[in-house]
Amino acid sequence: MEHKNKNKIAIFLAARSGSKRLPNKHFLKINSNYRFIDLCILRLKKSKLVNKIFLCTTKKKEDNRFNDICNKHKIKLFRGSNNNVAKRIIDCAKQNFIETIVRITADCPLVDPKLIDECIKLHLNKKSDYTSNTLKLTFPDGLDVEVIQLNTLIKSQTISKSKYNKEHVTFYIRKSKLFKKFNYVNNINYSNRRWTLDKFEDYLFLKRVAKHFLPKIHFSWKDLIKAEKINKSLINIKER
Repeated sequence: MEHKNKNKIAIFLAARSGSKRLPNKHFLKINSNYRFIDLCILRLKKSKLVNKIFLCTTKKKEDNRFNDICNKHKIKLFRGSNNNVAKRIIDCAKQNFIETIVRITADCPLVDPKLIDECIKLHLNKKSDYTSNTLKLTFPDGLDVEVIQLNTLIKSQTISKSKYNKEHVTFYIRKSKLFKKFNYVNNINYSNRRWTLDKFEDYLFLKRVAKHFLPKIHFSWKDLIKAEKINKSLINIKER
């Protein structure tokens, strides 16, 4: 599928260095060739429906190091508001004439480009304001995809000026009945899996997953589900 407005769609990868639980987590090494941020970006670049990726970070000095990452992978760096994450995304979209935002966080290094493309197709076909696979959870935690119209995001931030909505970006959209929303559901519920990078235990697990597949880095999320059956150490169930 080649969308006529492909130039108006972009991936916005949110990343910052200031994690309290796992400082500089994006720069943790898998091996001598890859850090987790490298894995995330390389996987994102396999999307067939998006050819623009913006890494959106803060203006803090500690985030200067993302400049080298963007140069290495030939993606755009955008630096905006330190605390207002929504404003950072809106400003980037406005300056680059993007109408459809695909929001991904860099603590999802196993993000699946096919899943992203499926969400985009649904979003465009349904003419949604907001499409996600997280309104009802059926995918592993760490495969989160949100597709949002810029005008929807602006409207939501105009209505809800709470600090929480600025930080969590789509909080009001997800709760409100003002917007046309669609949720992508998997036919088997795997939402008890934890594949996100937030704690040291996550780092150890994701490193184990990556090393299981290396040198292949473009494995699908379904490949990992299959691999769990062979290697029990690749199963990571979320704490309830």
